[in-house]
Amino acid sequence: MVTIRHQPINEIIIHELVKVNNIEDFLSIKTNNVPLGSAAPPARWADGILYEPQGFPPTPEIIKDQIEGKIHFAAIEYTEMPQYKQYLKNNNNNVLLPIIDMSHNTATRQIAQWLKNQIISK
Repeated sequence: MVTIRHQPINEIIIHELVKVNNIEDFLSIKTNNVPLGSAAPPARWADGILYEPQGFPPTPEIIKDQIEGKIHFAAIEYTEMPQYKQYLKNNNNNVLLPIIDMSHNTATRQIAQWLKNQIISK
């Protein structure tokens, strides 16, 4: 018989925070270098925060930490977006930014709450 177990993440380490002033700036950052009329890679949304994390390459150290339940993000770009939308459209270049509602995921909701606290504390 195979043993199956769930080993949840126990720590998320964010090495750089990039607070974007507003949704329009976030959209521009994410879509300006995308070919006209296509879609950008999706961003994530949870509890009023729109964000996109950037990971590290899978080095032996990063993989070891992941196995131990630690996730490293090189950076997270984020801004406030009170209401979820399936996508945002950059009207300058007709590029869509798909948005994934990650509110169902506990770790993602905790990231969003932590990011909100960073906004409030500044």
